[in-house]
Amino acid sequence: MSSRKIAGVVLIVAVMLLSTVVAVADEFRGGLLYDKWWAVNGSPEPTGDHPLYPPVGQKSGSTTFRCKECHGWDYQGADGAYGPSNSHFTGIPGVFGTTLSAGELFDLIKNPDTITTNGHDFGNIGLADFDINDLVDFLQIELIDTDLFISPGAIFFGDEVVGEVDYNGDANCWLCHGVDGTNIDLHPPEGVFVGTVASENPWEFIHKVRMGQPNSPMPSWSQGGGSDQEAANIGRHAQINLTGGTLIFEDGFESGDTSSWSGTQ
Repeated sequence: MSSRKIAGVVLIVAVMLLSTVVAVADEFRGGLLYDKWWAVNGSPEPTGDHPLYPPVGQKSGSTTFRCKECHGWDYQGADGAYGPSNSHFTGIPGVFGTTLSAGELFDLIKNPDTITTNGHDFGNIGLADFDINDLVDFLQIELIDTDLFISPGAIFFGDEVVGEVDYNGDANCWLCHGVDGTNIDLHPPEGVFVGTVASENPWEFIHKVRMGQPNSPMPSWSQGGGSDQEAANIGRHAQINLTGGTLIFEDGFESGDTSSWSGTQ
């Protein structure tokens, strides 16, 4: 075989290997891990408080190991919905807009603080390397600026008419949640429905619509090709038309502390 042919074969193999490596990481699974990783990868639910969870925080136990608990459903941490007036406040910055490389994020998530400054030590707590790769892909690919879709008053910037079509059509949300959104009580017996979440914690709502619900049949709208604006439209429909929602107008409303119910937060 000529040197040119050998080089060609080597190039083809290299491209195939690279494609395999790229295909390994799954940003949508990473979005589920960000929500509640042990419900995704089957690891034991962690006990105690995460070593980096600050004294100012009001939570305890396994919830302190959830990425969203410190960095927020809006990915803005202390600068977002989980700000000083919220019971989930930790003072920890968000992850939206991070300039860290994939390798730096991987090390930060995997290693303990003794190896990497502010290391989260998840490599020893319950995340395998492929889990961390998925999570890194989510952080680098699927984070959105929620301010483009949700107002400071927790109002979805969306078209409720179009959202109703998607809820009852393309997204088929109604098949599980019901046309009025009451088929599933997300935190029984409190009566927490999709309309409740859309109104009281729209940042959680849009994350779960886009990424799906851990350990459930609920699919990722984004993975299926749905747009972020369409997710916001569904949220607007839920706020206005579904049971548990609040009829919200553009002049604002009082939604209360998003921690007023424990729900799926």
